[in-house]
Amino acid sequence: MRSKPVNPRLIALIVAVAMFMATLDSTIIATAMPRMAEDFGVSPVGLSIGITVYIMVSAVFLPISSWVADRFGTRRVFVIAIIGFTIASVLCGLSESLTQFALARALQAIFASLMVPVGNLLLLRTTPKADLVSVMAISTTPALIAPVIGPPIGGFITTFLSWPWIFYLNVPIGLAGVLLALRYIPNLTAESDKPFDTKGFVITGSALTTFIYGLDRLGAQGIGWQGPAVLIAVGLILGVLAVRHSRRIAYPLVSLKALRFQTFTAATITGGSLIKIPFMAQSFILPLLFQVGFGLSAFQSGLLLLAQNAGDLVLKTIASQALRWIGFRFALVSGALLTAAATAACALLTASMPFWFLFAVLFIGGMCRSVLFTAMMALTFADVPSDEMGDATVLSNVGNSIVAALGISLSAIAMNLSLALSGNGSLTADDCRIALIAMAAIGATSVFSFMRLPRDAGAEVSGHRLASAGSGGHSA
Repeated sequence: MRSKPVNPRLIALIVAVAMFMATLDSTIIATAMPRMAEDFGVSPVGLSIGITVYIMVSAVFLPISSWVADRFGTRRVFVIAIIGFTIASVLCGLSESLTQFALARALQAIFASLMVPVGNLLLLRTTPKADLVSVMAISTTPALIAPVIGPPIGGFITTFLSWPWIFYLNVPIGLAGVLLALRYIPNLTAESDKPFDTKGFVITGSALTTFIYGLDRLGAQGIGWQGPAVLIAVGLILGVLAVRHSRRIAYPLVSLKALRFQTFTAATITGGSLIKIPFMAQSFILPLLFQVGFGLSAFQSGLLLLAQNAGDLVLKTIASQALRWIGFRFALVSGALLTAAATAACALLTASMPFWFLFAVLFIGGMCRSVLFTAMMALTFADVPSDEMGDATVLSNVGNSIVAALGISLSAIAMNLSLALSGNGSLTADDCRIALIAMAAIGATSVFSFMRLPRDAGAEVSGHRLASAGSGGHSA
């Protein structure tokens, strides 16, 4: 590998710019959805395709990011990704129809799926292990702040300017990132005999595309269930073929080896997936509840979402200590129940309640999920060997993309079913409430998976006092 003296903290700041742009973009759009739907002439629920297409394309291209960076060089790929993401953002703002917007979002997703993983790869390859924790803290802090400030910024821009400006905001950020990357980031390449899994890319990509798109179309209003059901079935069949393929070759695009660890499976595939569904669904349902159901402005809606994300961020300061005290299993079980209850509690909110009360409820709801998501993130890689981290990260990212699509699509299905049964011509607060309760019920079932974990699961990571001396990883 070719390298030159670099400043890891400076690289971390540059990577932070890219992470901030990508994370802000994904959170800022929520409060603008009702206004965008009005301009595009579609129902607010119908705008789900703009979110799911981003998730779908990201899931397809994320697994190849490391191979592309090794082949063409980290700086070259990172800079091209920032430029492409910025141009795609402008195209999102210029969109005049839902189709144009969905295509622009797909282009955004392609470059985002290269930008963020390659940025992380840069940090891992240029930072001494002794400095890794402090450097990663620099790069990830903006990614924690963006979800907090994204909704109110999006609401402010949508209310007082116009929604395209939420995408034009990426232009100065992207330009700064490109100039800094060209000047300070090394163009690292790696010599590797690892072949590119072309067959795996085609099968896995086709499986994810048909399955996620089928889910979105199933949740779309005015579309029969037969076509989407066929797409979902085809996606599942291709998924089975992709799994068989990955088990048969030495270097699969998506390795399944991490599934042998019970901790990874529980945090990522079973319980983790179920509890992430209401989390993703809230980001889609709550802006519709507040703006369409309660008649609040986009800015007011953004402030309420800020409250939820701020509650999450505030409790992050004690999350590590809490895990050390109560252990992973208790944190996951109790956190899942609290998160499901907080989701259901949102269904009890009404337009007549004072704004400060709504703010307080959302703030507490964010606190309910804070320790849970910290625990799931830490437990995911608690027992995975260091040489398998890369493969486990790819599998985790693909799983997260599928769950995100499920959360959006299932909430859309629930709202459209409620709308059809009620006979109302347009979305109401009650339709949103029914969707919230349904998603909360799904999330609550994650408890059964988390309860099966050993009492000392992940204790080597958390430092929980119940850990038995010398206990190792827990294999499934």
